[in-house]
Amino acid sequence: MTKAIFRIDDRLIHGQVVEGWVHNLNLTRIVIVSDRIKDDAEYRQILTFSVTGEIKVDIFGAEEFAGKLKGNYLHEENTIVLFENPNDILKAMDYGAQIEKVNIGCMHYDGQNRKMTKNVAVSEDDIAAFKDINAMGALLECRALPQDKEIDLMESINRVK
Repeated sequence: MTKAIFRIDDRLIHGQVVEGWVHNLNLTRIVIVSDRIKDDAEYRQILTFSVTGEIKVDIFGAEEFAGKLKGNYLHEENTIVLFENPNDILKAMDYGAQIEKVNIGCMHYDGQNRKMTKNVAVSEDDIAAFKDINAMGALLECRALPQDKEIDLMESINRVK
């Protein structure tokens, strides 16, 4: 059986994702879902060239990705699906993507958003998106690496409010 991991990481492809997740979990494909990036040929090329040849990289907009999920796309190989922010996931889910669990790996602190964990800081807009994602049935957990302890993001959000 193949596995698919859905992750928010505003850095997208970087060492922690490639070494910590892709190689440690024997994943063979990275998918980036971003309407912003799908039409930026130069940035797409940089992201594609940032991994070794045995790892496939696909980049889709939210609607196209949701359409891919209606087929066997995620059953073809072990995959990590990367989003820059919760609004990109929410958009994909609004188009019909079924996502059961989201790993939140890194959302940088910008001085105005609220730190939830060491690596995750959220704005009010992010919190609203996470609440909608959770209401659509997805569990939300924070951890930088697969071996780290999972932290329930919704519990953290509910404690702060």
